[in-house]
Amino acid sequence: MEREEQSESKQFLSVWDTVSILIGIVVGTSIFKAPPLVFGNVSDASTGLLVWGLGALISLCGALCYCELATTYPGFGGEYQYLSQAYGRRTGFLFAWMQLCVILTGSIGAMAFVFSDYSVTLATSLKNHQAAVASSALVLLTLIHSSGLSAGKLVQNFLTVAKVIALGAILVVGCFYSAAPETAVASTANTESNIGLALVFVLYAYGGWNDAAMVTPEVRDHQRNMPKALLFGLGLTALLYLSLNVAFLKVLGFDGVRTSAIPAAEIVEIAFGRSASIVMSLIVMLSALGAIHGMLFVSCRLLAAVGDDYALFRRWSEWNNRGVPLISLLTITGISLFLVLAVGTEKGQLLTANTAVSIGLPKPDWAKYFGGFDTLVAATAPIFWAFFAMSGFAVSILRFTDRNRPRPFRVPFYPLPVIVFCFFSLFMLWKSLEYAKELTLLSLPVFVLGIILSMTRTTDSAGSNSTGTK
Repeated sequence: MEREEQSESKQFLSVWDTVSILIGIVVGTSIFKAPPLVFGNVSDASTGLLVWGLGALISLCGALCYCELATTYPGFGGEYQYLSQAYGRRTGFLFAWMQLCVILTGSIGAMAFVFSDYSVTLATSLKNHQAAVASSALVLLTLIHSSGLSAGKLVQNFLTVAKVIALGAILVVGCFYSAAPETAVASTANTESNIGLALVFVLYAYGGWNDAAMVTPEVRDHQRNMPKALLFGLGLTALLYLSLNVAFLKVLGFDGVRTSAIPAAEIVEIAFGRSASIVMSLIVMLSALGAIHGMLFVSCRLLAAVGDDYALFRRWSEWNNRGVPLISLLTITGISLFLVLAVGTEKGQLLTANTAVSIGLPKPDWAKYFGGFDTLVAATAPIFWAFFAMSGFAVSILRFTDRNRPRPFRVPFYPLPVIVFCFFSLFMLWKSLEYAKELTLLSLPVFVLGIILSMTRTTDSAGSNSTGTK
C-alpha cells in the first residue's frame, strides 16, 4: 500500500511529457541511416514506403499490447513487471539485468559517440578526443536529470521539440524541391528485392517506443493517459518517418535515395549550400542528445523497480527529494561510461577482444559490424527480441493466469494484434541470430551472471524472502 501511495505522489508526467520521452528515444539517428538501406532492398519507391508503413503497423500492434499490460500492471520498469508477472521474477530480473549491462547502456553509449562524431564537424580540434566528448555529454545529461524531475522533463521536451522542428525543416525543403527528371524515375530492371531485410532496418528505426512504458507510475491518470501517450507518440513518429521518406524520394529520386549515404544531409545541402554540414551536424547532435536523455530517464526507473524487489539492489530504489532514483541513475551512467571506453575506443576494443579470447569466446570482428557499439547491438539483439516476443505472449498468458484482475485497456480485435506483434518479433529474433551467429556468445557470461543474481533474496515487498521466483 505504501508503495502505491508513493507512486501516486510522483505522477508528474503529462501525456505530452510521455510522448516527448517516446519520440526522444525512437527518433534518434536511424532515420538518417535507414532509408538507403530500406530502399536499397526493394524494387521500387512504392514498395519501400509500404515497408515503412508495415513497420508502423507492426509497432502499433505492439503498442496495443503494451497499453493493456501497462494499465493492468502499472509499476516501474515496463517489461520487468510484465515478464515477472507472466513467467516469474527471475525472467523479469534477467530482462532488467541485460538492459542494464548491455542493451540500454550500449544504446546510450552509441548515441553518445554519434554526438561526439558529429561534434567534430563543428570543431575539428575534437577529432582526437571523441571518447571524452561522448563521456562529457553523458555526464552533463546525468547532472541535469539528477537535479530533479522538473528539470528532466524540461530538457527532454526541449530536445524533442527542437528535433521535430529540425526534421520538419527537411520536410519543408521537400515541399519546394523535386528530383531532376533523370533521377526521378527509378531504374529497377536489375534491382534485387529483399523485403524481409528492408523490414529489419525499418523495425530497428522504430525501436525504443516500448521504453516509455517504464515510467508508467509517474504518468498522471496512467490508466487513461498511458495508452494515449503510447499510441499518439508512435503515430506521430510513424507520420514523421513516412513524410521524411516521401521528401527524400521527391528531392533525390528513388535511385538517389538508394545510393545516398545520408539522404537528409543531401536535402539540407540543397537548401543551405556550404552551411549544410553544420546544419546537419546540429540536427543529428540534437537527435542523439534527445535519445540519450530519454533512455537515462526511463532506465533508472527500471532499476528502481528491481531495487524494490531485490534486497541486494535495495539502494537502486532510493529516490532523492527531487523525484529521481539517484543511485539507479548513477549506475546506468557508470556502466554506459565503461562501455564508451571498453568498446568505443581502440584500446578498449583490444582489451575487450583479448579478454573474450582468454575465456574461450569468439574474438569480436569490430570491422565487420562497423564498430564497437554495432558489435554490441549485434551480440545482444537476439536476447532483446526474445524478451520482446515474450512480452507480447504475456498478454495472452496473463489473461489466462490472472483473469480476474481489472484491465482498464484491452487490446482491440484480440488476438490479432498480439499474433502480428509476436510473429514479427520472432522474425526479428531469427534475423538477428542469422546476422550475429557466434557473436551472440559474447553476451553469454553476462546472461549467466544474471541467472545467478536472480536467485538472490527478494525483499518482503516482492512477496518472498528467499528466492527470485514469482
